[in-house]
Amino acid sequence: MKTPVLNEVHKRSGAKIAEFAGWMLPIDYGSAIKEINAVRTAVGLFDVSHMGRLFVKGPGALEALQKLLTNDLSKLIDGGGQYTLMCNPSGGVIDDLIIFRRGEDDFYVVVNASNLEKDKEWIIKHLPESVILTDKSPETALIAVQGPAAIDLLVKTGLTAASETKRFHMVTGQVAGRDVLATRTGYTGEDGFEIACKNEDAEAIWTTLISEGEEFGVAPCGLAARDVLRTEACLPLYGHEIDDTITPVEAGLMRWVNLDKGEFIGREPIAKMLDEGLKRKLIGILMEGRVPPRAEDKVVSSAGEGVVTSGTFSPTLGCGIAMAYLPSGVEEGQQVDVIIHGKPRPGTLKNVPLYSRKKK
Repeated sequence: MKTPVLNEVHKRSGAKIAEFAGWMLPIDYGSAIKEINAVRTAVGLFDVSHMGRLFVKGPGALEALQKLLTNDLSKLIDGGGQYTLMCNPSGGVIDDLIIFRRGEDDFYVVVNASNLEKDKEWIIKHLPESVILTDKSPETALIAVQGPAAIDLLVKTGLTAASETKRFHMVTGQVAGRDVLATRTGYTGEDGFEIACKNEDAEAIWTTLISEGEEFGVAPCGLAARDVLRTEACLPLYGHEIDDTITPVEAGLMRWVNLDKGEFIGREPIAKMLDEGLKRKLIGILMEGRVPPRAEDKVVSSAGEGVVTSGTFSPTLGCGIAMAYLPSGVEEGQQVDVIIHGKPRPGTLKNVPLYSRKKK
């Protein structure tokens, strides 16, 4: 079982540790609800070092990655990034990832922890000899700084360019006097950055962000809060909303698929499904009351049955929430029953996302 370089720091801070994707990681620091509220109203820190950090470089890298990914890499300028999907020949999602252009034929790729080895194998299989994939995950840490005060905290601790860096862009600089590669991205539905650094610099950066962040209401946050935050914002989790049997069409992710850029793996079945129409689609559910749905709970609608992919109690919205796959005939505002512990519980369908910082 792997442990992050900050493992002892988390233990000293009172974190509850448990297994996730082959790692022993912080679940919470005493109260996931307080951590969720901190991210929504102030700033939270997450150790996300379990995520994969890959560098793909060499003549022909752009062309090779264009054939692997659904979004159009040719639109990126140096320092720019995009959310994208990597699909199999049947159009199912191998993984969702974020990729940044560092220079001509030079890319930084962040992938899901549970898919790291699978992704590396798939990418390498499709790279020409001129392109090299380097996995920097073992020698680096990744810290997410998320929330309305994230930018202020990072500027205070040395990353002065944070306020000028656009969403889905990267910048190099320093935090706590240590070199970092910072990307303005996150997995919470709030603004913020993900900070990659050398393992030996991680503790100094983490402790500085905690101490200097007191005036902003900073809180260390664990996986429990991260899962609720991403469910509120309806951000997909691999193995739940997406997997190798689910297409981007069904998952409502066609915004990040460019069918006009040329051929890529999975393009033909994705285009075919788009033309023929959906049999199921992903939609949100707001429950009446606090009872939380859970993954695999059955959902009964007027158009037929479906299944919950992710569900939880939302402190932000004050009720149970879920994402679910249901027959494509359902619409926002319709009533459904979610079968929780054998008992039907009423809910209302709502288009995703359930929470948006732009509307709060």
